[in-house]
Amino acid sequence: MRGSSDASKMFVAGGVAGAAARTASAPLDRIKLLFQVQAVASSGAGSSHAYTGVLQSAKKIYAEEGVLAFWKGNGTNVVRVFPYSACQLMANDLYKRLMCGEEGELTVPVRLAAGALAGMTASAATHPLDTVRLRLAMPNHSYRGLIHATATIVNNEGVSALYRGLGPTLMGIAPYAALNFATYDLVKARYYAARRRGGGDSGESPIANLVLGGATGCFAATCCFPLDTVRRRMQMKGSTYSGQVDALRKIWRGEGYRGFYRGWAANILKVIPQNSIRFVAYETMKQVAGIAKKRTDT
Repeated sequence: MRGSSDASKMFVAGGVAGAAARTASAPLDRIKLLFQVQAVASSGAGSSHAYTGVLQSAKKIYAEEGVLAFWKGNGTNVVRVFPYSACQLMANDLYKRLMCGEEGELTVPVRLAAGALAGMTASAATHPLDTVRLRLAMPNHSYRGLIHATATIVNNEGVSALYRGLGPTLMGIAPYAALNFATYDLVKARYYAARRRGGGDSGESPIANLVLGGATGCFAATCCFPLDTVRRRMQMKGSTYSGQVDALRKIWRGEGYRGFYRGWAANILKVIPQNSIRFVAYETMKQVAGIAKKRTDT
Protein backbone atom coordinates (compact mmCIF):
# COMPACT_ATOMS: atom_id res chain seq x y z
CA MET A 1 0.00 0.00 0.00
CA ARG A 2 2.84 2.35 0.88
CA GLY A 3 4.44 1.85 -2.54
CA SER A 4 1.14 2.51 -4.32
CA SER A 5 0.60 5.67 -2.27
CA ASP A 6 4.11 6.91 -3.04
CA ALA A 7 3.60 6.26 -6.77
CA SER A 8 0.37 8.30 -6.79
CA LYS A 9 2.04 11.16 -4.94
CA MET A 10 5.03 11.02 -7.30
CA PHE A 11 2.66 11.21 -10.27
CA VAL A 12 0.99 14.38 -8.96
CA ALA A 13 4.32 15.92 -7.92
CA GLY A 14 5.79 15.23 -11.35
CA GLY A 15 2.77 16.67 -13.14
CA VAL A 16 2.77 19.91 -11.14
CA ALA A 17 6.53 20.29 -11.59
CA GLY A 18 6.31 19.75 -15.35
CA ALA A 19 3.38 22.13 -15.85
CA ALA A 20 5.10 24.92 -13.91
CA ALA A 21 8.38 24.48 -15.76
CA ARG A 22 6.80 24.31 -19.22
CA THR A 23 4.58 27.36 -18.74
CA ALA A 24 7.58 29.41 -17.61
CA SER A 25 9.51 28.46 -20.75
CA ALA A 26 6.61 28.45 -23.26
CA PRO A 27 7.75 31.52 -25.25
CA LEU A 28 11.14 29.99 -26.02
CA ASP A 29 9.52 26.65 -26.80
CA ARG A 30 7.33 28.25 -29.46
CA ILE A 31 10.30 30.04 -31.04
CA LYS A 32 12.21 26.74 -31.09
CA LEU A 33 9.33 24.93 -32.79
CA LEU A 34 9.03 27.60 -35.47
CA PHE A 35 12.76 27.34 -36.19
CA GLN A 36 12.53 23.57 -36.55
CA VAL A 37 9.53 23.35 -38.88
CA GLN A 38 9.61 26.57 -40.95
CA ALA A 39 11.20 24.66 -43.83
CA VAL A 40 8.01 22.58 -44.13
CA ALA A 41 5.50 24.29 -46.44
CA SER A 42 2.47 23.53 -44.25
CA SER A 43 3.96 25.31 -41.22
CA GLY A 44 2.53 28.67 -42.32
CA ALA A 45 5.79 30.43 -41.50
CA GLY A 46 5.86 32.19 -44.88
CA SER A 47 9.34 31.08 -45.93
CA SER A 48 12.06 28.71 -44.80
CA HIS A 49 14.05 31.64 -43.40
CA ALA A 50 11.29 33.71 -41.80
CA TYR A 51 12.74 33.15 -38.33
CA THR A 52 16.50 33.75 -38.18
CA GLY A 53 17.32 34.37 -34.52
CA VAL A 54 15.81 34.30 -31.06
CA LEU A 55 15.47 38.08 -30.70
CA GLN A 56 14.32 38.54 -34.32
CA SER A 57 11.73 35.80 -33.89
CA ALA A 58 10.46 37.25 -30.62
CA LYS A 59 10.00 40.67 -32.25
CA LYS A 60 8.29 39.12 -35.29
CA ILE A 61 5.85 37.09 -33.19
CA TYR A 62 5.05 40.08 -30.97
CA ALA A 63 4.53 42.42 -33.96
CA GLU A 64 2.38 40.00 -35.97
CA GLU A 65 0.45 38.13 -33.28
CA GLY A 66 0.77 39.99 -29.96
CA VAL A 67 2.19 39.01 -26.58
CA LEU A 68 -0.25 36.17 -25.93
CA ALA A 69 1.04 34.42 -29.05
CA PHE A 70 4.13 33.38 -27.10
CA TRP A 71 1.84 31.04 -25.17
CA LYS A 72 -0.09 29.84 -28.23
CA GLY A 73 -0.79 26.16 -27.75
CA ASN A 74 0.35 26.29 -24.11
CA GLY A 75 -3.03 25.15 -22.82
CA THR A 76 -2.66 22.02 -24.91
CA ASN A 77 0.97 21.85 -23.86
CA VAL A 78 0.07 21.83 -20.17
CA VAL A 79 -2.63 19.21 -20.77
CA ARG A 80 0.07 17.09 -22.41
CA VAL A 81 2.99 17.92 -20.15
CA PHE A 82 1.18 17.21 -16.88
CA PRO A 83 0.72 13.48 -17.58
CA TYR A 84 4.03 13.37 -19.52
CA SER A 85 6.11 14.86 -16.74
CA ALA A 86 4.13 12.93 -14.13
CA CYS A 87 4.77 9.63 -15.94
CA GLN A 88 8.41 10.36 -16.66
CA LEU A 89 9.52 11.55 -13.21
CA MET A 90 7.48 8.90 -11.39
CA ALA A 91 8.63 6.13 -13.75
CA ASN A 92 12.28 7.11 -13.39
CA ASP A 93 12.14 6.82 -9.61
CA LEU A 94 10.13 3.58 -9.76
CA TYR A 95 12.37 1.98 -12.40
CA LYS A 96 15.44 2.82 -10.31
CA ARG A 97 13.84 1.32 -7.21
CA LEU A 98 13.06 -1.87 -9.16
CA MET A 99 16.45 -2.13 -10.85
CA CYS A 100 18.77 -1.26 -7.97
CA GLY A 101 20.93 -3.75 -6.08
CA GLU A 102 20.21 -5.15 -2.63
CA GLU A 103 21.81 -2.15 -0.90
CA GLY A 104 20.09 0.37 -3.17
CA GLU A 105 23.18 0.93 -5.32
CA LEU A 106 22.81 1.91 -8.98
CA THR A 107 25.43 1.49 -11.68
CA VAL A 108 25.73 4.02 -14.50
CA PRO A 109 24.23 1.60 -17.09
CA VAL A 110 21.24 0.97 -14.80
CA ARG A 111 20.70 4.72 -14.32
CA LEU A 112 20.82 5.21 -18.08
CA ALA A 113 18.41 2.33 -18.68
CA ALA A 114 15.95 3.61 -16.06
CA GLY A 115 16.00 7.09 -17.59
CA ALA A 116 15.52 5.75 -21.12
CA LEU A 117 12.59 3.54 -20.08
CA ALA A 118 10.99 6.42 -18.18
CA GLY A 119 11.26 8.71 -21.20
CA MET A 120 9.79 6.14 -23.58
CA THR A 121 6.96 5.27 -21.19
CA ALA A 122 5.90 8.90 -20.92
CA SER A 123 6.30 9.61 -24.65
CA ALA A 124 4.26 6.63 -25.79
CA ALA A 125 1.43 7.62 -23.45
CA THR A 126 1.22 11.28 -24.52
CA HIS A 127 2.38 11.41 -28.17
CA PRO A 128 -1.06 12.27 -29.65
CA LEU A 129 -1.27 15.36 -27.44
CA ASP A 130 2.22 16.38 -28.53
CA THR A 131 1.20 16.18 -32.20
CA VAL A 132 -1.89 18.33 -31.59
CA ARG A 133 0.14 20.81 -29.55
CA LEU A 134 2.62 21.22 -32.41
CA ARG A 135 -0.18 21.91 -34.91
CA LEU A 136 -1.74 24.50 -32.56
CA ALA A 137 1.61 26.29 -32.19
CA MET A 138 1.84 27.02 -35.93
CA PRO A 139 0.88 30.48 -37.29
CA ASN A 140 -2.48 30.82 -39.06
CA HIS A 141 -3.75 27.37 -38.14
CA SER A 142 -7.48 26.71 -38.61
CA TYR A 143 -8.11 24.85 -35.36
CA ARG A 144 -10.39 26.29 -32.68
CA GLY A 145 -8.82 24.41 -29.81
CA LEU A 146 -7.59 21.06 -28.53
CA ILE A 147 -10.76 19.06 -29.13
CA HIS A 148 -11.44 20.60 -32.54
CA ALA A 149 -7.83 20.06 -33.63
CA THR A 150 -7.87 16.43 -32.53
CA ALA A 151 -11.19 15.73 -34.27
CA THR A 152 -10.05 17.49 -37.47
CA ILE A 153 -6.79 15.57 -37.63
CA VAL A 154 -8.54 12.23 -37.05
CA ASN A 155 -11.31 12.97 -39.59
CA ASN A 156 -8.99 14.27 -42.32
CA GLU A 157 -5.85 12.21 -41.79
CA GLY A 158 -6.87 9.23 -39.67
CA VAL A 159 -5.99 8.19 -36.14
CA SER A 160 -2.50 7.20 -37.26
CA ALA A 161 -1.72 10.88 -37.89
CA LEU A 162 -1.75 11.45 -34.13
CA TYR A 163 1.08 8.94 -33.82
CA ARG A 164 3.12 10.24 -36.75
CA GLY A 165 6.74 10.58 -35.68
CA LEU A 166 6.36 8.21 -32.70
CA GLY A 167 9.32 6.10 -33.82
CA PRO A 168 11.75 9.04 -33.93
CA THR A 169 10.20 10.31 -30.70
CA LEU A 170 11.00 7.09 -28.85
CA MET A 171 14.45 6.91 -30.41
CA GLY A 172 15.08 10.55 -29.53
CA ILE A 173 13.67 10.55 -26.00
CA ALA A 174 15.47 7.38 -24.91
CA PRO A 175 19.00 8.82 -25.11
CA TYR A 176 17.83 12.27 -23.96
CA ALA A 177 16.02 11.01 -20.86
CA ALA A 178 18.81 8.55 -20.13
CA LEU A 179 21.47 11.28 -20.28
CA ASN A 180 19.33 13.88 -18.51
CA PHE A 181 18.35 11.75 -15.51
CA ALA A 182 21.64 9.88 -15.15
CA THR A 183 23.89 12.91 -15.46
CA TYR A 184 21.74 14.93 -13.04
CA ASP A 185 21.87 12.16 -10.43
CA LEU A 186 25.60 11.56 -10.88
CA VAL A 187 26.66 15.21 -11.03
CA LYS A 188 24.49 16.06 -8.03
CA ALA A 189 25.90 13.15 -6.02
CA ARG A 190 29.47 14.16 -6.80
CA TYR A 191 28.82 17.82 -6.06
CA TYR A 192 27.38 17.14 -2.61
CA ALA A 193 30.04 14.52 -1.85
CA ALA A 194 32.74 17.10 -2.66
CA ARG A 195 30.99 19.70 -0.54
CA ARG A 196 30.81 17.33 2.44
CA ARG A 197 34.51 16.50 2.07
CA GLY A 198 35.20 20.21 2.15
CA GLY A 199 33.30 20.57 5.43
CA GLY A 200 30.24 22.21 3.89
CA ASP A 201 26.58 21.84 4.86
CA SER A 202 25.34 18.28 4.30
CA GLY A 203 21.88 19.47 3.19
CA GLU A 204 20.87 20.08 -0.42
CA SER A 205 20.68 23.59 -1.87
CA PRO A 206 17.78 24.39 -4.26
CA ILE A 207 19.97 27.01 -5.97
CA ALA A 208 22.75 24.50 -6.56
CA ASN A 209 20.20 21.98 -7.86
CA LEU A 210 18.82 24.60 -10.26
CA VAL A 211 22.29 25.12 -11.71
CA LEU A 212 22.99 21.39 -11.92
CA GLY A 213 19.62 20.71 -13.55
CA GLY A 214 20.20 23.42 -16.14
CA ALA A 215 23.69 22.18 -16.99
CA THR A 216 22.73 18.52 -17.35
CA GLY A 217 19.63 19.41 -19.37
CA CYS A 218 21.75 21.50 -21.73
CA PHE A 219 24.18 18.62 -22.24
CA ALA A 220 21.45 16.07 -22.94
CA ALA A 221 19.47 18.37 -25.25
CA THR A 222 22.52 19.23 -27.36
CA CYS A 223 23.41 15.58 -27.85
CA CYS A 224 19.88 14.64 -28.93
CA PHE A 225 18.63 17.75 -30.77
CA PRO A 226 18.95 16.35 -34.34
CA LEU A 227 16.49 13.54 -33.56
CA ASP A 228 14.06 16.06 -32.07
CA THR A 229 14.18 18.10 -35.28
CA VAL A 230 13.43 14.99 -37.37
CA ARG A 231 10.50 14.16 -35.10
CA ARG A 232 9.01 17.65 -35.46
CA ARG A 233 9.35 17.62 -39.24
CA MET A 234 7.63 14.24 -39.47
CA GLN A 235 4.70 15.42 -37.32
CA MET A 236 3.85 18.24 -39.73
CA LYS A 237 0.92 17.95 -42.11
CA GLY A 238 2.15 17.37 -45.65
CA SER A 239 5.47 15.97 -44.48
CA THR A 240 7.37 14.49 -47.45
CA TYR A 241 9.51 12.15 -45.40
CA SER A 242 8.87 8.42 -45.70
CA GLY A 243 10.65 7.60 -42.47
CA GLN A 244 13.36 8.65 -40.06
CA VAL A 245 16.26 7.62 -42.28
CA ASP A 246 14.69 9.41 -45.25
CA ALA A 247 14.23 12.54 -43.14
CA LEU A 248 17.82 12.44 -41.94
CA ARG A 249 19.07 12.03 -45.52
CA LYS A 250 16.93 14.84 -46.98
CA ILE A 251 17.71 17.32 -44.21
CA TRP A 252 21.42 16.61 -44.56
CA ARG A 253 21.37 16.97 -48.36
CA GLY A 254 19.15 20.05 -48.43
CA GLU A 255 20.30 21.97 -45.37
CA GLY A 256 23.51 20.41 -44.11
CA TYR A 257 24.26 19.82 -40.44
CA ARG A 258 22.81 23.25 -39.59
CA GLY A 259 19.39 21.94 -40.59
CA PHE A 260 19.45 19.54 -37.66
CA TYR A 261 20.20 22.34 -35.20
CA ARG A 262 17.67 24.96 -36.28
CA GLY A 263 16.20 26.32 -33.07
CA TRP A 264 19.04 24.95 -30.93
CA ALA A 265 19.78 28.29 -29.25
CA ALA A 266 16.13 28.86 -28.37
CA ASN A 267 15.89 25.28 -27.18
CA ILE A 268 18.90 25.64 -24.88
CA LEU A 269 17.55 28.90 -23.47
CA LYS A 270 14.31 27.02 -22.82
CA VAL A 271 15.82 23.79 -21.51
CA ILE A 272 18.04 25.42 -18.88
CA PRO A 273 15.23 27.03 -16.82
CA GLN A 274 12.75 24.29 -17.68
CA ASN A 275 14.96 21.43 -16.55
CA SER A 276 16.07 23.33 -13.48
CA ILE A 277 12.56 24.23 -12.37
CA ARG A 278 11.21 20.75 -13.10
CA PHE A 279 13.78 18.86 -11.04
CA VAL A 280 13.71 21.26 -8.09
CA ALA A 281 9.91 21.55 -8.13
CA TYR A 282 9.58 17.75 -8.23
CA GLU A 283 11.92 17.31 -5.29
CA THR A 284 10.07 20.04 -3.36
CA MET A 285 6.65 18.57 -4.16
CA LYS A 286 7.78 15.12 -2.97
CA GLN A 287 8.85 16.64 0.34
CA VAL A 288 5.53 18.45 0.67
CA ALA A 289 3.68 15.20 -0.08
CA GLY A 290 5.61 13.41 2.64
CA ILE A 291 7.33 10.86 0.38
CA ALA A 292 10.24 9.25 2.18
CA LYS A 293 13.30 9.70 -0.03
CA LYS A 294 14.97 6.45 -1.03
CA ARG A 295 18.65 6.15 -1.81
CA THR A 296 17.84 5.66 -5.49
CA ASP A 297 15.47 8.65 -5.86
CA THR A 298 16.32 11.72 -7.94
